[in-house]
Amino acid sequence: MPHRLAQTLGSVGLTLLLATLGGCRGGSEIWKEEVQLSDGRIIVIERETVFEQGSEWAHNDRVGKPKRQRIRLEPANGSKKMIVWNTTKKSPDGLPEVPLIFDVEDGAPVVMSSVELTAGCEMYSKYVYWNGIWVEERLPDTFTRRSTNLLVRDGADLPQLVGLREKQAGGARMGKRPALRQVGPVLTVCDN
Repeated sequence: MPHRLAQTLGSVGLTLLLATLGGCRGGSEIWKEEVQLSDGRIIVIERETVFEQGSEWAHNDRVGKPKRQRIRLEPANGSKKMIVWNTTKKSPDGLPEVPLIFDVEDGAPVVMSSVELTAGCEMYSKYVYWNGIWVEERLPDTFTRRSTNLLVRDGADLPQLVGLREKQAGGARMGKRPALRQVGPVLTVCDN
């Protein structure tokens, strides 16, 4: 009888463990997004948010804590190699930088992002794709303000293609913080 009780308790324990791990979901959300470039052209890029497994967010959110963001696009030159931008910076809390702008300047793809420095303070970054690699281009302390042209939220419950109309209609979802609605005119911005 004690052996049978141990088996039953072991089965219950395993079931509870599997249920707990099931709540610690990771994975990713992928969607395509229309982006209007500064020259007026509209292109479609692929976006992805990768989520951590096992974080405290898994109990509060159905997808978990964001771990990394990606942008993928096919090069205009007909090459088969996809251009892929990955977040490189993280906040002190381990959250990845947030891509805010995708553009093409002088024929080169550009991503501008924001990363949290401290609670309520963020810093902008600019990355340019040159000769097959992403290079961070240092931004000056002040520069021309640009409006965000990327959807600022994770991919949870998004359609397969997020069009310009959906982004304009969902403008309120672009984030309440001014640092997420624009890039600039200063390098570091703090909500007051």
